[in-house]
Order: sequence, then structure tokens, then C-alpha cells
Amino acid sequence: MVLLPRLDKIDSDEVLLYLGGAGKSAPPGLAAEIRACGLEIMDAARPRLTYRIFPLEDGALRGAEFPLVGRDIRRHLQDCTHAVLMAATLGPDVETLLMRTQVTDMARALILDSCASTAIENVCDNFEGELRAQYEARGQFLTDRFSPGYGDMPIEQQRDFCDLLDTRRRIGLTVSQSGIMLPRKSVTAVLGVSDTPRTRRSAGCANCSMFENCSLRKSGAHCGT
Repeated sequence: MVLLPRLDKIDSDEVLLYLGGAGKSAPPGLAAEIRACGLEIMDAARPRLTYRIFPLEDGALRGAEFPLVGRDIRRHLQDCTHAVLMAATLGPDVETLLMRTQVTDMARALILDSCASTAIENVCDNFEGELRAQYEARGQFLTDRFSPGYGDMPIEQQRDFCDLLDTRRRIGLTVSQSGIMLPRKSVTAVLGVSDTPRTRRSAGCANCSMFENCSLRKSGAHCGT
């Protein structure tokens, strides 16, 4: 299924977190720049999202040609009956904006990049919230999102997710030879479906167990959790 998902805000506090200002207040000049860059990203973004639902058998996706790698994802999906695989992107115009700005103004490009990371998180959060409400209305429950690169799931699984979801054709999302998703402001993730309520972890980089050592966060990217 392909959706035009909702992007409704870019949280300035989360942008500041991506910029390395966790727990701090942005000075007025930076706060104004974040607001301006946020509006620019909102204007450029053309979010697209696709997802599929798979039955689970012993923690494996029935109908997929690859396993979900790692102990952490098996623990995450424990007691789940189905898995929702999703992929979302902000679209190529955001990618073009970021690349063009990097040539002329690296400081502004960094703020735009952080705004874009916050925007794709908002897209995924909105989709997850809507899907969670649909499942809970019929007495089922979702886990949080779990993305390649989180815990011990290798980031290389992004290619498996994109191939299975046919993201190139459906939403224009590809994976380069080096394993980078293009457009870069994109997320792949899996959520489990359970018949019993699941304990949810706090979302975002600041609450991630990999925060201090995460190479994705240090490079300005994120895993989508």
C-alpha cells in the first residue's frame, strides 16, 4: 500500500537535539534560523510511505526471502503474530535542497539537514500513531518501530526492506551500492503486531541505548526509532 503521509510539524527542540544541543535553549538567532529552515523543509517535502503486513512464524517473516538479523529484533517481535514493514521518504526535492545548500552555506545546510531528520521522524510518528489506533480499535497492539541499524540489526537490512517493499517503484526510494538510502531523508522500519499490550520505550535519539556510540547519529542521520 502507498500513502501520502502527514507531515504536520518540525519540532524545534528535536532539531536542536540533532544539532548537539540536548538540554539547552537555542539563542534567539539560532531559534529564528531553525524556524526559517523548518518552513523551507516543509515547503520542499513531498512525503511518501509504503508498507506491507506479513505473518510471523518463529520470528521470521512468512513470504520474505531474507531473515530479520539479530537477537534484538527477535526479542522486539517476541509473541507478535504479524509484522508491519514500512518505508517512508521526504522525496527528492528535500535531497536537492540539502545538496544545493551544502555548496553555498554549510552552517545553514546543517540546520536544514537537522530539520529534515526531524520531519521524516514526524512523518513516521504520524503513520505509527494512526496505525496503532486502528489496531487498538480491534483489540490488537503495536510495538514501537525498529529500524535497520538499531541494536544488533545490521544497517544493510535496509536493502532487504526496500527490495521487499518495492520502494523504487512505489515511492522513489533506492539504496546505493554503498548501502545509503536515496533520498537520504528516508526511513525503513518494522513494527510487531501483538494480541497483548506491549511496553513502549521512549522514542528518539536521546532515549536510545546506542546514543553515545551511534555512528548514524554522529553522521547526522538516524535509524528512525
